[in-house]
Amino acid sequence: MFMRDHVTNKMATSSDASPVRPSSAPSYSASHPDGDAIFYEISPTKILFTRMFNVVVCLMVVISFILCLVQAVGHTPYYLLACNIVISAFVGIVINWWYRGGALGSEKYWYIILVGFIIVFQCVTTDIFIFHVSPTTMIPLSTATPLNFSTTHHTV
Repeated sequence: MFMRDHVTNKMATSSDASPVRPSSAPSYSASHPDGDAIFYEISPTKILFTRMFNVVVCLMVVISFILCLVQAVGHTPYYLLACNIVISAFVGIVINWWYRGGALGSEKYWYIILVGFIIVFQCVTTDIFIFHVSPTTMIPLSTATPLNFSTTHHTV
């Protein structure tokens, strides 16, 4: 059995120890990896944006939680708002954990951002609610006496 080597254009026998590689086959080695290969499914820019957004969400949760605890000194129902923020943050952590573990597909990074926006919205509305000042004293409203311009009214 004789085979023609395409690189050297020489005849090779089946007794040669080295296999014949066609010239069109790419050469791979540990010292020379293919520079054009893509080793990620999602752009690193999107991953960086998602991580930075997660940091912003964490800061919002911490700030809202602290503000709820500070304002809860005079209003005990605000402790429930603090618990609600912690539970929502736990949901966000679980979603991120599923994403990192592979249970949530790599193309679903938008879902993490959506959950983050919902948590940020919750933090903002909680902060607005705890600093909303309701009026304690009501000023009594008075109405002016209407003017009577009727033609049937005669004064003598």
